[in-house]
Amino acid sequence: MGSTALSVPGSGETLCWYIRMTEATATAQFTTREQIIQAAADSLLENGYSGTSVRAIASRAGVAIGNLQYWFPTKSELLVEAWRYLTARSVEELREALNQLTDPLEVLEVGVESIWDSLRRLGDIQLAAFDLLVQAPRTERLRAYLPELFTRYREVIQEQLDRLEDGGIIRLTVPREVLVPLVLNTVLGFGLYYVVTRDDESCLRALSAFRTLASTLIEPVP
Repeated sequence: MGSTALSVPGSGETLCWYIRMTEATATAQFTTREQIIQAAADSLLENGYSGTSVRAIASRAGVAIGNLQYWFPTKSELLVEAWRYLTARSVEELREALNQLTDPLEVLEVGVESIWDSLRRLGDIQLAAFDLLVQAPRTERLRAYLPELFTRYREVIQEQLDRLEDGGIIRLTVPREVLVPLVLNTVLGFGLYYVVTRDDESCLRALSAFRTLASTLIEPVP
């Protein structure tokens, strides 16, 4: 019966055309949504929350305001997605940097500059996240996102500790519930400090002492 239906003249072509059009429409919608999020993220990095307007985002994305509001009825909904996008980028940068560590103590001793390059790249993205912290108390939707922001960073740190411990590379000398917040606050703190001061020299000096601190928290497995 199905084959009979498909044998109707032109029906197969019509079906294929419909499928192609449906797929193309879905792709265009996805692209438009992502385009809007990218524009919002760029605006956050350049202008902060208070300097980012729906009209400016629509203009940057090249879409009508009505189209933007179809996807994101409120500014807070859109900016949460933009922060989510920036957080994902930030976490991936951090993951790539940490994945290169095989002997954390040695890297902290001789590879300070490479670590700092990674932290510095995270700085502007983290500044947008700190802007969120300032704005969140005023908007319920933003407050609800805060736990997610820190969860993403905690997850990547936990993941790296699993990798180093399971690989027999390190042994923790303090509980994880102590180490993870310490690492998280260090990464976020250096990122913010650099964004505010742009002082590479003082950041490198501080990081150069990190091996001493690290040796009290983790130790290599013989």
